[in-house]
Amino acid sequence: MFRERMHHGMMRERAYNLKEIVDFLGINKDWDVADLGAGDGYFSKEFLKYARSVTAIDIDIDCCSDELKEMGIKTIKADLCKYSEGKYHLLFMANVYHGLRRSCRESILNNMAKMSLKYIAILDFNEKRLFGPPFRVKKEEVIDDFLSVGFKVVKIKDLEFHYLILFEKS
Repeated sequence: MFRERMHHGMMRERAYNLKEIVDFLGINKDWDVADLGAGDGYFSKEFLKYARSVTAIDIDIDCCSDELKEMGIKTIKADLCKYSEGKYHLLFMANVYHGLRRSCRESILNNMAKMSLKYIAILDFNEKRLFGPPFRVKKEEVIDDFLSVGFKVVKIKDLEFHYLILFEKS
Protein backbone atom coordinates (compact mmCIF):
# COMPACT_ATOMS: atom_id res chain seq x y z
CA MET A 1 0.00 0.00 0.00
CA PHE A 2 2.77 2.45 0.93
CA ARG A 3 4.66 1.70 -2.30
CA GLU A 4 1.50 2.22 -4.33
CA ARG A 5 0.78 5.56 -2.62
CA MET A 6 4.41 6.60 -3.05
CA HIS A 7 4.35 5.76 -6.77
CA HIS A 8 1.01 7.53 -7.24
CA GLY A 9 2.31 10.58 -5.37
CA MET A 10 5.46 10.78 -7.49
CA MET A 11 3.38 10.52 -10.67
CA ARG A 12 1.18 13.38 -9.47
CA GLU A 13 4.19 15.52 -8.65
CA ARG A 14 5.36 15.01 -12.22
CA ALA A 15 1.93 15.60 -13.73
CA TYR A 16 0.89 18.72 -11.78
CA ASN A 17 2.41 21.98 -10.71
CA LEU A 18 -0.05 22.75 -7.91
CA LYS A 19 0.98 26.40 -7.52
CA GLU A 20 0.51 26.93 -11.26
CA ILE A 21 -2.99 25.43 -11.04
CA VAL A 22 -3.95 27.54 -8.01
CA ASP A 23 -2.65 30.70 -9.70
CA PHE A 24 -4.55 29.88 -12.89
CA LEU A 25 -7.77 29.39 -10.91
CA GLY A 26 -7.29 32.56 -8.86
CA ILE A 27 -8.28 30.93 -5.57
CA ASN A 28 -8.32 33.39 -2.70
CA LYS A 29 -9.29 33.65 0.99
CA ASP A 30 -12.79 34.89 0.11
CA TRP A 31 -13.68 31.66 -1.69
CA ASP A 32 -15.40 28.49 -0.63
CA VAL A 33 -14.14 25.68 -2.87
CA ALA A 34 -15.62 22.23 -3.55
CA ASP A 35 -13.36 19.48 -4.86
CA LEU A 36 -15.69 17.09 -6.72
CA GLY A 37 -14.38 13.54 -6.96
CA ALA A 38 -11.72 14.52 -4.43
CA GLY A 39 -10.32 11.04 -3.89
CA ASP A 40 -7.59 11.26 -1.25
CA GLY A 41 -7.82 15.05 -1.14
CA TYR A 42 -4.65 15.79 -3.12
CA PHE A 43 -6.03 19.03 -4.58
CA SER A 44 -8.20 19.83 -1.54
CA LYS A 45 -5.11 19.98 0.68
CA GLU A 46 -3.44 22.49 -1.64
CA PHE A 47 -6.57 24.60 -2.08
CA LEU A 48 -6.94 24.91 1.70
CA LYS A 49 -3.76 27.02 1.77
CA TYR A 50 -5.48 29.69 -0.34
CA ALA A 51 -9.27 29.41 0.14
CA ARG A 52 -11.58 30.33 3.02
CA SER A 53 -12.94 26.78 3.09
CA VAL A 54 -12.63 23.55 1.15
CA THR A 55 -15.14 20.72 0.88
CA ALA A 56 -14.00 17.37 -0.52
CA ILE A 57 -16.87 15.41 -2.09
CA ASP A 58 -16.39 11.82 -3.22
CA ILE A 59 -18.30 8.55 -3.18
CA ASP A 60 -15.25 6.88 -1.54
CA ILE A 61 -14.15 9.72 0.75
CA ASP A 62 -14.05 7.37 3.77
CA CYS A 63 -10.46 6.40 2.94
CA CYS A 64 -9.08 9.77 4.02
CA SER A 65 -11.94 11.50 5.77
CA ASP A 66 -10.32 11.68 9.22
CA GLU A 67 -7.05 13.09 7.89
CA LEU A 68 -8.85 15.72 5.79
CA LYS A 69 -11.14 16.73 8.66
CA GLU A 70 -8.13 17.18 10.95
CA MET A 71 -6.70 19.59 8.38
CA GLY A 72 -9.95 21.59 8.34
CA ILE A 73 -11.40 20.19 5.12
CA LYS A 74 -15.08 19.28 5.23
CA THR A 75 -15.77 15.86 3.72
CA ILE A 76 -18.99 14.65 2.13
CA LYS A 77 -19.61 11.11 0.93
CA ALA A 78 -21.88 11.45 -2.09
CA ASP A 79 -22.59 10.20 -5.58
CA LEU A 80 -21.78 13.18 -7.79
CA CYS A 81 -24.54 12.16 -10.21
CA LYS A 82 -27.09 12.87 -7.48
CA TYR A 83 -25.48 15.55 -5.31
CA SER A 84 -26.43 19.24 -5.63
CA GLU A 85 -26.16 20.73 -2.12
CA GLY A 86 -24.17 23.75 -1.07
CA LYS A 87 -22.97 26.90 -2.81
CA TYR A 88 -19.35 27.41 -3.77
CA HIS A 89 -17.31 30.13 -5.46
CA LEU A 90 -15.35 27.40 -7.27
CA LEU A 91 -16.26 23.83 -8.12
CA PHE A 92 -13.15 21.89 -9.13
CA MET A 93 -13.14 18.48 -10.81
CA ALA A 94 -9.89 16.68 -11.62
CA ASN A 95 -9.63 13.53 -13.73
CA VAL A 96 -13.30 12.65 -13.27
CA TYR A 97 -15.08 14.04 -16.32
CA HIS A 98 -13.67 11.50 -18.79
CA GLY A 99 -15.14 8.63 -16.76
CA LEU A 100 -18.72 9.89 -16.50
CA ARG A 101 -21.51 8.06 -18.27
CA ARG A 102 -23.53 10.39 -20.52
CA SER A 103 -26.66 10.18 -18.30
CA CYS A 104 -24.60 10.96 -15.20
CA ARG A 105 -22.76 13.75 -17.00
CA GLU A 106 -26.05 15.51 -17.75
CA SER A 107 -27.08 15.27 -14.08
CA ILE A 108 -23.71 16.52 -12.87
CA LEU A 109 -23.79 19.48 -15.25
CA ASN A 110 -27.17 20.56 -13.88
CA ASN A 111 -26.09 19.92 -10.28
CA MET A 112 -22.90 21.92 -10.73
CA ALA A 113 -24.85 24.80 -12.25
CA LYS A 114 -27.00 24.86 -9.07
CA MET A 115 -24.01 24.68 -6.73
CA SER A 116 -21.81 27.24 -8.46
CA LEU A 117 -21.73 30.83 -7.25
CA LYS A 118 -19.30 31.81 -9.98
CA TYR A 119 -16.67 29.37 -11.33
CA ILE A 120 -16.25 25.75 -12.38
CA ALA A 121 -12.88 24.25 -13.31
CA ILE A 122 -12.34 20.99 -15.16
CA LEU A 123 -8.91 19.36 -15.19
CA ASP A 124 -8.75 16.24 -17.33
CA PHE A 125 -6.43 14.21 -19.51
CA ASN A 126 -5.65 15.62 -22.93
CA GLU A 127 -6.03 13.42 -25.99
CA LYS A 128 -2.40 13.68 -27.12
CA ARG A 129 -0.58 11.68 -24.45
CA LEU A 130 -0.13 8.02 -23.61
CA PHE A 131 -0.17 8.71 -19.85
CA GLY A 132 -3.54 8.17 -18.14
CA PRO A 133 -6.71 6.29 -19.00
CA PRO A 134 -7.48 5.07 -22.52
CA PHE A 135 -10.74 7.04 -22.79
CA ARG A 136 -10.51 10.84 -23.12
CA VAL A 137 -13.00 13.66 -23.51
CA LYS A 138 -11.86 16.40 -25.86
CA LYS A 139 -11.83 19.84 -24.31
CA GLU A 140 -14.18 21.06 -27.07
CA GLU A 141 -16.80 18.57 -25.84
CA VAL A 142 -16.35 19.73 -22.24
CA ILE A 143 -16.75 23.34 -23.38
CA ASP A 144 -19.94 22.52 -25.30
CA ASP A 145 -21.35 20.73 -22.24
CA PHE A 146 -20.80 23.72 -19.95
CA LEU A 147 -22.04 26.25 -22.50
CA SER A 148 -25.29 24.24 -22.56
CA VAL A 149 -25.88 24.90 -18.83
CA GLY A 150 -25.11 28.63 -18.86
CA PHE A 151 -21.35 28.90 -18.41
CA LYS A 152 -18.75 30.64 -20.55
CA VAL A 153 -15.05 29.91 -20.92
CA VAL A 154 -12.83 32.30 -18.99
CA LYS A 155 -9.52 30.69 -19.92
CA ILE A 156 -7.88 27.41 -20.91
CA LYS A 157 -4.46 26.08 -19.99
CA ASP A 158 -2.77 23.17 -21.73
CA LEU A 159 -0.54 21.19 -19.38
CA GLU A 160 1.79 18.33 -20.26
CA PHE A 161 -0.76 15.55 -19.70
CA HIS A 162 -3.96 17.54 -19.08
CA TYR A 163 -6.07 20.50 -20.03
CA LEU A 164 -7.52 22.88 -17.46
CA ILE A 165 -10.61 24.91 -18.29
CA LEU A 166 -12.05 27.65 -16.09
CA PHE A 167 -15.72 28.45 -16.67
CA GLU A 168 -17.78 31.33 -15.29
CA LYS A 169 -21.52 31.59 -14.86
CA SER A 170 -22.95 33.69 -17.70
